[in-house]
Amino acid sequence: MRRLLLTLALLPGLAGAADLPKIIYVRPVPMNDDVLLQQGSNGVNNAAKLYKMQASTLESQATRAGRLQQLDNAVKQGAKIVVVMGIEFKDLLDSVARQAPQTRFVILEHCIDNAASNITCITFRESEASYLAGMQAALVSASGKIGLIGASNTALRQKNSEAFSNGAHAAKPAISVHEPLWVEGAQPFNDPPRAEALTKTMLGDGVDVIWAAAAGSNSGVFKALTPQNRGKAIGSGVNQCIQAPGKVLDNVEVHADSAIILAVGLLANGSTAPRFDFGLKEGAVALTALGLDAAYSECDILHQRPVLQKLREASSAIISGKLKVD
Repeated sequence: MRRLLLTLALLPGLAGAADLPKIIYVRPVPMNDDVLLQQGSNGVNNAAKLYKMQASTLESQATRAGRLQQLDNAVKQGAKIVVVMGIEFKDLLDSVARQAPQTRFVILEHCIDNAASNITCITFRESEASYLAGMQAALVSASGKIGLIGASNTALRQKNSEAFSNGAHAAKPAISVHEPLWVEGAQPFNDPPRAEALTKTMLGDGVDVIWAAAAGSNSGVFKALTPQNRGKAIGSGVNQCIQAPGKVLDNVEVHADSAIILAVGLLANGSTAPRFDFGLKEGAVALTALGLDAAYSECDILHQRPVLQKLREASSAIISGKLKVD
């Protein structure tokens, strides 16, 4: 029996997992309930199944030294592909990559100028879904005033804000778009009280539909919405309709897991591209209400079929190239 097992292990296609190429996901912090970071693990695990690789996740201590150590550990473990998410890796990755030319490094969103040739950056055409969110907000608004509350005023967020405004005016030219309000501060992505205060300010200015684009701070936006002010929100990142039933119309979703699977597939087939850019066409960004499992989302917009039809038509036009968002 022992000899038979040895013979089987040596046959092509029957090698054990230890013989498969390794793909390692390095988290910027220890395991927590961050849904986007969890998408990183899911994407790497599913890509490994599809492309016959051995997947694992390394959790970093939330320090520069901790993240650098885990990047080095991934290289020492013989990773063929290392995947990272988070701006925390932007200043670390290039030097590590130059010392490990045999490894392909993939970083989501935060591209590096003049990066080493073995680094691939994944970017998302979030502006496509942002445009659709603006259309939706305008079409649903009863007051004729809509707005956006974001985490931090960066170039990317400004681009999404502009797309939101453009989509709104395309759907309803007379719509009034409030100046974006930003959470900022020490924890812009996790400051619900600050987001709640900004929401009350915006509601006081007559806005009745708010795109909550502030990640973990969004719960503050939802808290400020009451039957009395009749305010509604559009969530972001993942499906947040289930967090505040009746208050959230829809969501602008980012599917980092899908993007990772697509990127790994291209790399496994020989691509050495420095950048992959994914959007609606690739399923890397989307509106929850236009997804295959929309019926189970609990999103309030599902009750407004004429609006959904207009969003479907606009989404199809963007995917086909007939409608240019940027």
